[in-house]
Amino acid sequence: MAESQILSVIRVWAAVAWADGVLAESEADGMRKLIRAADLAVEERVAAACYLDEKVDLPDVYLQNLNPEARRGIYRAACRMAVVDHVFAHSERKMLDKLQTLLGIPGEIAVEIEADVPGVEV
Repeated sequence: MAESQILSVIRVWAAVAWADGVLAESEADGMRKLIRAADLAVEERVAAACYLDEKVDLPDVYLQNLNPEARRGIYRAACRMAVVDHVFAHSERKMLDKLQTLLGIPGEIAVEIEADVPGVEV
C-alpha cells in the first residue's frame, strides 16, 4: 500500500525532529498531538506512532505535486519542529536544507519562512 500524503508529511516532521539523533520530550509531545489530530487509517496511525520510537529519515517521496502554499506550510512546520526543544543543531540545519530542496522551495522563500520562526539560524 502506498503511503498517504498525510503520513508522508508526518514522516517528514519526524525526520526533522530526529535530525539531531534525539527525540526530545517536547518534540515527542508535538508529534503525538500531530498524530492524534491527523486523519489517518488505523494502520497509518500505528506506523506514525513508530516514528516516536526510532530515528526516521526523510521519506523518498516526491512532494512537488503539492501546491506552493502546502509546501511552504510543511517547511514552516518543519522549522518549528526543529526548534521546539530550544536547540537548533547543525544536523537540523542540514535536514531543513534537504527538505527545502525536496519541496522545491526557493532560497528567498525559505529565508522568509525561517525568519518567522525564532531560534532557526540561517
